[in-house]
Amino acid sequence: MKKTNFLVAVFVSLLFSSCAMGKIDSRRLLEALIGETYMYAVIIAIVAVVLAFVVANMIKYGGKNSTDHIKRRVWYIIIGVVTPIAFFLYNALHVSYFITTAPLKAEFSTVNIWATLVVLGIYAALGMITMFLLRRSKWGSILGKSKK
Repeated sequence: MKKTNFLVAVFVSLLFSSCAMGKIDSRRLLEALIGETYMYAVIIAIVAVVLAFVVANMIKYGGKNSTDHIKRRVWYIIIGVVTPIAFFLYNALHVSYFITTAPLKAEFSTVNIWATLVVLGIYAALGMITMFLLRRSKWGSILGKSKK
């Protein structure tokens, strides 16, 4: 129950921080936004891995010659593709709207690309590490059937 409350608190803080965003017209405000963007990138990547873990555990074992590990892999890839695209589009369409000057907007667009790559990198690295650690679980079966 506490983990659910934590995730809800993170989601609400993300929602309200973007709603209360004001004009960004100075270098100091842009630097603060850049720091927030990277922090949100890490948080979103971790949440995406947790979501993929939950989805993988919801898919039932299919028996001896089943393809349930392929279903888990497909969902892992779908979540891994949708998350960075959604993060990039949110920053490009919503957050950059509040940046008033063109040079600051150009700098934020570069940061947006790097932060999206951070989301993708953390998702892939954390996912693979946890899959290798939990090799004999449903989550670890995403890598393929283990040889016994």
